[in-house]
Amino acid sequence: MSYSRTYRSSVSYSGSVSYSYPASQSGGRGSAHYSGTIPVNITVNVRTEPFDGSLSRFNNSIDTLGASVVAMRAAQCAAIQKTAEEVSASLINGFFGTVNTELSQQLQALDSAMKAEFGLLQQQSKTVEDKKNVMEGDYNRISSRYAKLFADLDNECYKRIYALDKQSFNLSEKVQKQLLSESVSDTASANLLGIEELSSSKTMFFVSAINRKVMEVLRTLHNYISQELVIHSLINSFLLNEQIDEKLVLGIPVIWSENDSLETGTTSKECFIPAGISEERKRAITDAVDRFCANAEWKTIEQEEKELLNREFNAMAEADFLNAEDENGQRIYQTMLSLWHNSDSLCMEERRKQ
Repeated sequence: MSYSRTYRSSVSYSGSVSYSYPASQSGGRGSAHYSGTIPVNITVNVRTEPFDGSLSRFNNSIDTLGASVVAMRAAQCAAIQKTAEEVSASLINGFFGTVNTELSQQLQALDSAMKAEFGLLQQQSKTVEDKKNVMEGDYNRISSRYAKLFADLDNECYKRIYALDKQSFNLSEKVQKQLLSESVSDTASANLLGIEELSSSKTMFFVSAINRKVMEVLRTLHNYISQELVIHSLINSFLLNEQIDEKLVLGIPVIWSENDSLETGTTSKECFIPAGISEERKRAITDAVDRFCANAEWKTIEQEEKELLNREFNAMAEADFLNAEDENGQRIYQTMLSLWHNSDSLCMEERRKQ
């Protein structure tokens, strides 16, 4: 914006002037003094139109620059957001793609394993069916052979009993023949005379039956005593005749299993106890084992125990399946070894009280 300023002041002056005049007159020379004040007025007009125009252009440039900066920042933010979205989408798609690929590979592996196990089960089912048919044929053949043997034994026993009691049978046949062939007129005398003979034949039949039952009882006792002797010898073969002065706690082998159902999500527990123990003691043992397992936790066994288990398992597996000639036995042996070596051996220990 243009403006003007006026400044007022004064300038003082003074001095002297020498003069001379010619001699035509009186002649001579002299000096004259002078002084005064001169007022000074200065008006300054300032034109600001160029500066205002330049300032307006500068303001316009600043506004344009600010708008450019704002637009650039908005574009930069939009580009950053877009880049972040693309990177996030790439990461998410890559992660889910990796997970999907891994799950697909696992599903394929599980499907292959399931098909292999299913084929193995079918093969085992066929083998079991074949063994069942073979066992049925063997049973029928053995049962027919033993049925014939028992029939022959029955006939032989009948012949021997008949030979042993031949007199009794002859007497019975003779008495029956005489009783059936006697006439009506001799009935009274025959009755009087035949009472003693009939009683004697009945007595002989009774004695023969008693003898046969006694022989059966003696044979049963002989078999029982023979079995007792065999059992007693077997027991003595693994028992030690030692005297112990203190009381010892003896244990029995118990198998406790826990199964997790993937379909229902439930857990079933079962306790296997050897036969020969009363039901009351079985229930007590089962309750004790359940209480122990409820307060126990799975832990990794020590290396020494693991080596002992591996040695015993390998010995049992080799003794049962290593000499198997059929392909099925070898497959079972290899599968058992694979499952055993790929599984972790754990033991249960009671939780320590805090």
